[in-house]
Amino acid sequence: MKRKSFISVAMVLAVCMGVFFSCKKNTETIKIACNLPMTGHLGYYGQWIKNGMDLAKIDLQRQIDSLNIVFDFDYQDNRGETKDAINVMQKQFIAKPDIYMSGITSQTMAMIDQIRNKEITHVLWSWTPLFLEENNHEYRCWVNYGIEGEKLSEYCNQKSPKKLAYIYLDILGAKVQCRDVVVPFLKKHNAELEFYIEEYPISTNDFKNIVLKIRDYNPDIIILSGFKEHLMNLIKDCDNYNIDRAKIICSMDLLDAINDVSNELLEGLHVTAPAFNIIDRQTPKTKEWIRNFTKNNSREPLYTEAYSYDFMTILFNAAKIAKEKSISIEDAFSEVDIQGITGRLHFQKNGEIESNLSVGVFRNGKVLSEQ
Repeated sequence: MKRKSFISVAMVLAVCMGVFFSCKKNTETIKIACNLPMTGHLGYYGQWIKNGMDLAKIDLQRQIDSLNIVFDFDYQDNRGETKDAINVMQKQFIAKPDIYMSGITSQTMAMIDQIRNKEITHVLWSWTPLFLEENNHEYRCWVNYGIEGEKLSEYCNQKSPKKLAYIYLDILGAKVQCRDVVVPFLKKHNAELEFYIEEYPISTNDFKNIVLKIRDYNPDIIILSGFKEHLMNLIKDCDNYNIDRAKIICSMDLLDAINDVSNELLEGLHVTAPAFNIIDRQTPKTKEWIRNFTKNNSREPLYTEAYSYDFMTILFNAAKIAKEKSISIEDAFSEVDIQGITGRLHFQKNGEIESNLSVGVFRNGKVLSEQ
């Protein structure tokens, strides 16, 4: 009897071990190398991207497990420095990732040619208004300066200004947006429009001299572009010198400050914004997600967190499609077409996500559509 019991237990263990190793064998691991600023002057962007991805991964975990898929993320800090980004990239390529994720703008642009040479699926967290080419393995699930430039141009053109001031941060994306997108468009549609254009270095925190020049120039529209800390200082100095807020439109970076400043400081300012941020354009799904996020985090979510949450959703759905159809995950990207937190999640042929950016205005701490 004891011998039979021993044999029965051994057989059960053997079956269990066989099932275990069979499951392990069928588990697919997708390696995602993430080369982002997690510290330094741009570190909050890397943290927001990671936070959104982590939240989506938690929400999707049961579905991920049911597919026997493991998403293996390797987050490395490039500190917002080009040299560090290249060093991180070279080390990460040794592990042969399936997907490469880079950011932010300058760091991505420094690496893009080497990444293209690898012919690896590349997810860009970059604002640069570069044109993504079809079949180039590149995807962008984020608002960017190219799309924003078009909206700024349309907004300014509708106002028919005679004089326009454009103040922007000295970084590649903002420079290209101003010099190659907005200004040429406005000159084409209004040959008599006059411009005062000035760029400032990233270390700037005192904008008194620039604001005095704006006041003396007395433009009909003022475009302010920069990171949130620059915009806050610019706006405060504009208030100190009685610049009419109704003339000001800010880059979407102003939305990054919604949890940091008072409603009074934002009141009446125009801003480029995705539908996610504009109250009267939010879907019921978006509103519910924002409520849950705010309840669990004691603050409102930022649009970067929402876009990264949605990218994780895209990644999961692409992996699911790839498994069902026995195709590569990159080929499956083009077949994903679902409704996300930020809007429709569907890549165009060139790898850009469909855009729903428009101009809004701050009222009582919330962004409403510009009428």
